[in-house]
Amino acid sequence: MIIKNTKVCIVIPALNESAHLPTTLGIIQQLLGSCDDVIVADNGSTDNTAQIATDFGATVTIHPGVSIAELRNQGAKLSDADILVFIDADVHLDASWPAQFNHTLQMLTTAPLTVTGSRCRAASQSSFVNRYWYSRLNNEANRNYINSGHLIVTRRLFEQIAGFTSELKTGEDYDFCQRALKAGATLKPDVQLIAWHEGYPATLKGFMQREMWHGRNEYQSWQLFLNSKVAIISTLHLAILMLTLICAISAAEPKLLIIYLLFSIVFSCGLTAIKFGLTPIKLFFGTSFLHYLYLLARGMAWRFQALRPVARTVKKESP
Repeated sequence: MIIKNTKVCIVIPALNESAHLPTTLGIIQQLLGSCDDVIVADNGSTDNTAQIATDFGATVTIHPGVSIAELRNQGAKLSDADILVFIDADVHLDASWPAQFNHTLQMLTTAPLTVTGSRCRAASQSSFVNRYWYSRLNNEANRNYINSGHLIVTRRLFEQIAGFTSELKTGEDYDFCQRALKAGATLKPDVQLIAWHEGYPATLKGFMQREMWHGRNEYQSWQLFLNSKVAIISTLHLAILMLTLICAISAAEPKLLIIYLLFSIVFSCGLTAIKFGLTPIKLFFGTSFLHYLYLLARGMAWRFQALRPVARTVKKESP
């Protein structure tokens, strides 16, 4: 599709996304006029995902069994567009997105070595997890990567760093951004580029499973582990917890558990202040509690074996 005299391609990886894809493509069609140059990279769906995409006029490419990183790469190969927009199949563009994207195009024209986009916002505010965690991600003080659920990059930069690393099952967006930075690029998240995510888990169990899944790649090698502050911090925290439990039980000393509890409260609150800031105070302690669960989940990510957490409304697994 041509926007402001610039060819733009939207790449959507998918696996059994018949529950979400019609809404995602319908919104794109409504906001941008058509689904021309929308590429759905299918991971070998057993439902009618591919037919839905075709009915909307999108291009479909099928690659069973590959990683989601490779799906994005394969989708990008089918277009010669100057700008690549990567979204997930359950991500819906906001009505304000086209107008803000015009500013994005102007920025990328003058600064082509830029990775932009934004954290997807939780489409529902009904759950504790969405309200106190996912809805706040756009307010992070420290942003060292842009999530691939809504990532925008020039083809020039994408090809310069050879796209996403196909071998990675998770964390491919963080890896992409770090390699882009090493190539001289700039990360420029734009909170005005609003996209809504339908797939965030609504339960504490789902929240922890999702973070275990996202963090498991960091334990595949010592290099990946040592390059991840989150993996190091969460592993040290888990070690402290286990050591406290062992000492408290063996020495019959419950005071150690109280000391750990006070430590974990201060530690979680401190990390929350760094990540999200101290305000609004009405959200701070709920977010700090979730930050504690986040640390536990990331510390145990090495043992997560599922292909992906069950967080969506559909039963089939997605990449």
